[in-house]
Amino acid sequence: MCPQDMLPEKDKEFTMRRLLSVALLSALTVGLTVTATSTSYAAPGCIETSDTRSWGRGEVSACFEDGEARVQGNVVDLLPGGGLGSPDGYCVAWYIEYETTSGDAYQHSPLACGHLGRAERNFDYDPSAGEHGVKGITGVKRAVLNLVSL
Repeated sequence: MCPQDMLPEKDKEFTMRRLLSVALLSALTVGLTVTATSTSYAAPGCIETSDTRSWGRGEVSACFEDGEARVQGNVVDLLPGGGLGSPDGYCVAWYIEYETTSGDAYQHSPLACGHLGRAERNFDYDPSAGEHGVKGITGVKRAVLNLVSL
């Protein structure tokens, strides 16, 4: 016979609720710890990806290693259109999300704009350089091929 079997029914309910509460609290605490670690820790490394859509294609490598950031790749505008204001008058670029010392920051790669005479663009640059560069980069989260309207 288990010790719980000797308890009155009311005490059994209380004991079960208490055990469930402790188990739930433990699970939430473990979940919060894992979540906090994964969102606050910015692992160095690279994101390398490629994508092709009906309107554009490209490849990108966005890296943060040894305290330095580097973005290399290309984009191609597959629907260059007839000019600004026309239905196909979009540019193509990589939308890159960085982890920084002050939170997430976003930046587009250089643009390929067929309607402006540059349907393909190769690039190799430091995303933190210059006045408008991303400051305090600690990691790279993701890169997505994107349409950009000028």
